[in-house]
Amino acid sequence: MATRRVTVEETNAAIHETPGVMGGYPCVGNTRIPVRALVEVLRRYGSVEAVGDYFPQLSRAQVDAGLAYYRAYPARVDEDIETSRRADAEFAPHAPVR
Repeated sequence: MATRRVTVEETNAAIHETPGVMGGYPCVGNTRIPVRALVEVLRRYGSVEAVGDYFPQLSRAQVDAGLAYYRAYPARVDEDIETSRRADAEFAPHAPVR
């Protein structure tokens, strides 16, 4: 199934940046699912369908809006991806060993 082109207005209505929630980076709707997570799944698995399978709680319209947000504002999402990677690298050596 092809990705429907989402307008910037639809994208802006479906994606929220809330101070204090996920670092203030863009999330899908009122969830705590960051747009970066959708982009990372798309990069890893290569299809919009895989993104939908990975996040079954999101509608196809929400997935499309998240990916459209990335197309419209790639620098903002890439910043979140890089910030997240740096945080993971910083805290990984301190993770408890089980």
